[in-house]
Parts: sequence; C-alpha cells; structure tokens
Amino acid sequence: YFFFFAWHFNSMSQTVVRLIPFTHRPQTLHALRRMDTAVRGFVFERLLITVITGVLYAAGWALTDVPYWFLLGVATGLASLVPYLSAIGWPLAVILKYADAVTAGQSVPTEWMAILLWPSVAYLVVQFIESWILTPWLQSHSTDMSAATILIVVFLGGAVGGLFGLIFAIPVAACFKILIEEFVRPRWLRWVREA
Repeated sequence: YFFFFAWHFNSMSQTVVRLIPFTHRPQTLHALRRMDTAVRGFVFERLLITVITGVLYAAGWALTDVPYWFLLGVATGLASLVPYLSAIGWPLAVILKYADAVTAGQSVPTEWMAILLWPSVAYLVVQFIESWILTPWLQSHSTDMSAATILIVVFLGGAVGGLFGLIFAIPVAACFKILIEEFVRPRWLRWVREA
C-alpha cells in the first residue's frame, strides 16, 4: 500500500488541495506543511537514533566479549526504530554469552558475572542514553515539543496503543499540537479579546 500511495502521492495531494475551500486554503496548506516537516524530522531523527544506538550496542557488547557483537548491535539498533523495542537485544546478548561460555567449557557457576552482569550493564547504559537523552533531546527539536512532553507522549502512546502507540505517538502528538496552534488557539485568543 505504501508503494502505491507514494507512487500517486502528487496527484492525490493536488486533488486534496482542490477540495480545500479557497478562503481556508492558505492556512490549511501552511498547517499541512508544518505537519509534513514535523513528521519528516521525526523519521530522520529516529533513523539517526537507530544508527547511534546500533554503534553503541555493538561497542558495548564488543567490550564485554559477547559473541556476534556486531550483528547483535546492528539488530538491536534497528529494533530501536520503535522506541523501547530494543529490549529484545538484552536477553539475546546474555544467551549468546552463556552459550559461548558453555561451548568453551567454562564453569558457568563461576562465570555468572561475566555471563549475566556485563552484557546487561552494556545494554542498560545504552538504553539509558537512548531513552532518557537521545529520544527526548533529538525528537524535541524536530517536533517542537519539550523533552518532558516527548517522554509523556511515548509512555501514553505505549499504554494506549501498545506497539503502534509507541511508533506513532510522537508524530501524532506533533500534528495535534500544530492543529491546535493553527486553528484552535487563534480562535480562542480572539474569543478572549472579545469577551
């Protein structure tokens, strides 16, 4: 569906523009351009977060001697396209470290710290950087929302919509904010001045 939608996007957008009443067209097109910029910025910065976290996961697991650290780091970084989905990398890193210890003939009870703790620490450090620094900071620039608002929106989106809520919470909130700024706020201010 995305392919066909993208293929005919220009003709569809021209049709939609013709359906907007002429008196409201400039304001509506301005709001739509702002929404397009916000969503495009969200996607670009989500991809940037994916690359940064992929590198950080790979580096952390390389330092802790997790087998296949590069592939696991890249896969976990790609999973971070969806906020907080990168959690799948944590148990995989521990399982790979455990399997490596067993096949190397190491005594698992004496090596529990290297098997469980160090891959977990590497994951948790990168997860902290992504969740509390990168996502709020980068996404707040593209969507013109504060970092605290981004965190609240992501948590609410996940609670209400699950996985899809996590994916779409930030761009939907950014578009909703733009609609309020463009259409509701001016009328509210006019009403306040007249009252």
